[in-house]
Amino acid sequence: MLRISGLPAALLVFCCGSVTLPAGAAAPSAGAPHPQVSLQVNGETVSGAPSPTTGVDAYLGLPFAVPPIGELRWRAPVDFMGRGGTRTASAFAPACMQSMRILDWYRGMAERFGAERSVFPDLAVSEDCLYLNVWAPRQRGERPLPVMVFFHGGSNRSGWSYEPNYHGHRLAAEGAVVVTIAYRLGVFGFFSHPQLAGERGAQANFGLWDQLAALRWVQRHIAAFGGDPARVTLFGESAGGGDIAALMLSPAARGLMHRAIIQSGGDFGWPGIRRLEAEQARGLELARAIDAARPPDLAALRRLDAEQLLEVGERVFSKHYHAPVVDGVVVTAQLPEQLAGGDWPLQQLLIGTNANEYYAADQRGAGDAAIDAAVAAADVLKTVEARAALGSATDAADAIDRLATADSMLCPAQQLAAEVARAQRPVWTYHFTRVREGRAAADLRAYHGAELPYVFGTHDAWLPTSADDDRLTGEMMRAWVRFAATGSPADPAGAVWPAFGSGQSDRVLRLDAVTTLVDPPEPVLCRIYRERTLR
Repeated sequence: MLRISGLPAALLVFCCGSVTLPAGAAAPSAGAPHPQVSLQVNGETVSGAPSPTTGVDAYLGLPFAVPPIGELRWRAPVDFMGRGGTRTASAFAPACMQSMRILDWYRGMAERFGAERSVFPDLAVSEDCLYLNVWAPRQRGERPLPVMVFFHGGSNRSGWSYEPNYHGHRLAAEGAVVVTIAYRLGVFGFFSHPQLAGERGAQANFGLWDQLAALRWVQRHIAAFGGDPARVTLFGESAGGGDIAALMLSPAARGLMHRAIIQSGGDFGWPGIRRLEAEQARGLELARAIDAARPPDLAALRRLDAEQLLEVGERVFSKHYHAPVVDGVVVTAQLPEQLAGGDWPLQQLLIGTNANEYYAADQRGAGDAAIDAAVAAADVLKTVEARAALGSATDAADAIDRLATADSMLCPAQQLAAEVARAQRPVWTYHFTRVREGRAAADLRAYHGAELPYVFGTHDAWLPTSADDDRLTGEMMRAWVRFAATGSPADPAGAVWPAFGSGQSDRVLRLDAVTTLVDPPEPVLCRIYRERTLR
């Protein structure tokens, strides 16, 4: 197990949530020690503990796959089978191998709001990391509860299942069984090698295979926690949302999930999903970086120390976005072809983005040249028409944020919503615009990941949280659970939220201090995006 910290991080990364307790630390609690609670799960007696929310129990660090180490590195995960006896499930397991770029970013976030960096302790990581956490209401009705399985973000190279904003006890109290899962990251989880072509089973997308293994565990065992395996909703943010987009269309996920919530999803694949051959070439590049004269073969790479593999992978692929590739099994084709098939596991979709996914206050003084450079660097919106839509640099930071948000998240999400609706799957869309009170919050605006404490009801103590924030938190938590339970987030007694493509001008629900229906944001930029990707 490795404990590391101190690497620099970009201001905005495909992540979110907050850094939490070291592995092995117990779940947060208040007052006197809680009595243990036990269930029979996977052939074992699993002992958890009541959570900080009265009436909700926590079962932490449950293995769903055999440790993917040694000969099991870069293989499909092997389902974990219980060994009998009693398993204590009151502490989180190590996070998957990763650098501490998100840790440093969140320590910086705490400083912005006047807290000490030490509010975020170091994180223990290990290659033995395929564990999940369950929060379940103790009282059960006649009908099993909907199940919500969370996929964390982090560019598929960082992040973990138990950051404080991902603790599921408050969300579970709204009437769901909440599960958060780990999956292999970076070169451990999103990697291939030509020699893998000669082996049976998985050849790439090992992080997605881990997610499927966790969903198999849910199907087999969630009923023991009071969950309904016939109502499984995947919800995830950033790269986690992008992974969900891959699985919700994949034949490999059939029978494992039913609904999906994608929050600020990253890399859906509209410009093109990378092919297996490109991933295999990265495997050779990694081997050459280890020893240019005698590059290690696949067997030698499997014997390599995990810490060395992490260091080399982070250095060689520091600019690479670890995304799913077309492997013919989990990801079967390019996105338009998958959508045209129409035979997906997905039944209903809730999808949205935040207003300011890329806003950086330090760019306020930049001029038109900075906007020109951002347009030139865009994935899709690198056009004269897109540059004209941004106008002059009265606020370059705003223009660059508009472009990057539209190019990476807003327009891809709108397009996915439209295509899913066209296939007769009900879709609801949202736009999160809430900015907290105070100067520090104003400099961040509705940033990437800002919605997460509202979804889970887990506002950090150092974040300014007003009555408006509390009210919005309740609305969002109830909507997310209502969607998981019924297939619709709309409250019959609350604000109108029509399904996307239902004939009501495809309006979007703006989530803010006052929740209202609005027209889809950035119509010009998203039209350009659509024209350039749906040819």
